[in-house]
Amino acid sequence: MKKLYKFYILLISIGFIFTIRLFFIQIYTEKYILNAFNTSIKQEIIIPERGSIFDRNENLLVFNKSIYELIVIPILIDEHFNIIEFCNLVGIEKETFFKNLEKAKSFSKYLPSVFIPFISKEKFATIQEKLYKYKGFDWTKRSLRDYKVESSSNVFGYIGEVTQKNIKRESNYYKMGDFIGLAGVEKSYEKILRGKKGIKYWVRDRKGCIIGSYNNKKNDIKAVSGNDISLTLDWNLQKYAEKLMFQKKGGIVAINPKNGEILSLVSSPINNPNLFVGMNRTKEFKKLMKDTIDTPLFDRTTQARYPPASPFKLLTELAGLQMGVVNTNTTFICYKGFKYGRKIIRCHSGIHGYPIGVETAVAVSCNNYFAQVYKRVIEKYPKNLTKGVNEWSDIIKSFGFGNYLYNDLSTGEKGIIPSGDYYNKKYGITKWNAITIISNSIGQGEINVTPIQLANMVCAIANKGFFYTPHIVKRINHKPIYNPNYTKAKYTKVKSKYFNLIINGMEKVFIIGTGRSFRSYDIRMAGKTGTSQNFIKIKNQKIVSLPDHSIFILFAPIEDPKIAISVIIENGGFGARWAGPIATLIAEKYIKNNVYRKNLEKKIMTSGLQKVYNTIAKMKKLNNLYIKNSIDKKK
Repeated sequence: MKKLYKFYILLISIGFIFTIRLFFIQIYTEKYILNAFNTSIKQEIIIPERGSIFDRNENLLVFNKSIYELIVIPILIDEHFNIIEFCNLVGIEKETFFKNLEKAKSFSKYLPSVFIPFISKEKFATIQEKLYKYKGFDWTKRSLRDYKVESSSNVFGYIGEVTQKNIKRESNYYKMGDFIGLAGVEKSYEKILRGKKGIKYWVRDRKGCIIGSYNNKKNDIKAVSGNDISLTLDWNLQKYAEKLMFQKKGGIVAINPKNGEILSLVSSPINNPNLFVGMNRTKEFKKLMKDTIDTPLFDRTTQARYPPASPFKLLTELAGLQMGVVNTNTTFICYKGFKYGRKIIRCHSGIHGYPIGVETAVAVSCNNYFAQVYKRVIEKYPKNLTKGVNEWSDIIKSFGFGNYLYNDLSTGEKGIIPSGDYYNKKYGITKWNAITIISNSIGQGEINVTPIQLANMVCAIANKGFFYTPHIVKRINHKPIYNPNYTKAKYTKVKSKYFNLIINGMEKVFIIGTGRSFRSYDIRMAGKTGTSQNFIKIKNQKIVSLPDHSIFILFAPIEDPKIAISVIIENGGFGARWAGPIATLIAEKYIKNNVYRKNLEKKIMTSGLQKVYNTIAKMKKLNNLYIKNSIDKKK
């Protein structure tokens, strides 16, 4: 019995040892880990066709072209692998081979990843014939973006190779070497455009050559192509607006106020999206990234923040009316500006010594009028200025300022609409008053907005109190979108009855005001000029003024608004010089489908501000300047 007991102990011990050994072999030995990879079955991942992009009129703007890629499973490369012969076949240096292999190993020794991307069909034909000789290497086919356009990269964006962060976030879809939208609608509509991957299984012979499908394709998973998207852009209008930005920096935003559809979105300098495709993508991207003077990758329509200047006066009046500190008959006498103690805001309206009402004040852009209104707004609660500023701030924010608008664009900035708490923190409680912050009345001071926010404000005015969230996609798979975020109106905190005064004043801008020189006689337009102060601070803290930014907003026709526009031309001077003519030309082009003011059109399309920009660039390089209260270049 004792001997039998020893036998059982020995048997159990041997069984335990075998179990441990089997566990070690299966879990920790690479030979058996790779059992699935060493079979005669090839798994081919099918990358779906990415959805195409059209404009609102179904003009094709972006589609696909096929490319091939070599993939590698590093652990399958044996010690007898002929590196030199392989490099000669695929056309790379030996150093590149090891560099790419290390990159693949860092992703995974056992999983496939891209070894050489962007192989043309012609080159791949010669590689494919001999690829079976090189164990561990295989190929795959994928689509590459092909842009039929040469501009508007701020709208379309671009695609690029996924990062480890992308893979970690969606490890069930992305693998090393996959492509993902990195900017523009390629990014914001990535999941709509990308589709779903498929899988094909193939049988190989002992040399690794494919000899047929596996199991009569019963295990295959069909790839699902990405959805097409149709933008809200009118491509003809977009191209026209881009031509008007000849040698100019800035942004143009045009929106249909009836539904929030973005008709044009131009950021200048203008980039060609084809620069971000293929082998040159990284080189071109780095080149543009290094340009800190023009910042061409910076979307000035959604990211740049500017003081809104005189167009903001419209909201100063609307806030005053809503808060009850002025009424429709309120007038002020302008004595060449607003003066309060040592505080002076000069006025160049040309109407001095006479009572001015709101319509005339809007038309001639009287600084004194709006400063007086703002002072009343802030002092509505004399013993609690914070409450007055907060009430004003809430009204302004109801027009879409101070937030991201929550649209379908991939970039955006909140801008700055200060509150009473903001000033308490900045100056200290009871240490500031209406005069301290009076510059806000004319759209200067701490206020910063983006061009798309300004255009959205114009929509709210055109609609007399409401707007639709601006958006860039009109249809998915050629079917209209029904997202309530874009189809449901957002109402401001200003009653609709107060808007007629403002609109009348905006029409008078073209009749007796600052827009007389570029008035369109065929269309009734409502507009407002703006001249945004622009200054920088040098190393010794000295303030240096630069040419002002030229700003203009409008909507048209007044009787049936079809388009709302904001234009900002950096360092363009008065609003009537560049931004105003550009805005009216765009409106005329969209509404009439033609432009009759050919002389004005030719002037805008053939003259620009390059000499001004060259001078500013030299100043920045010489003095190591940085911009303060002008354009916020935070990304």
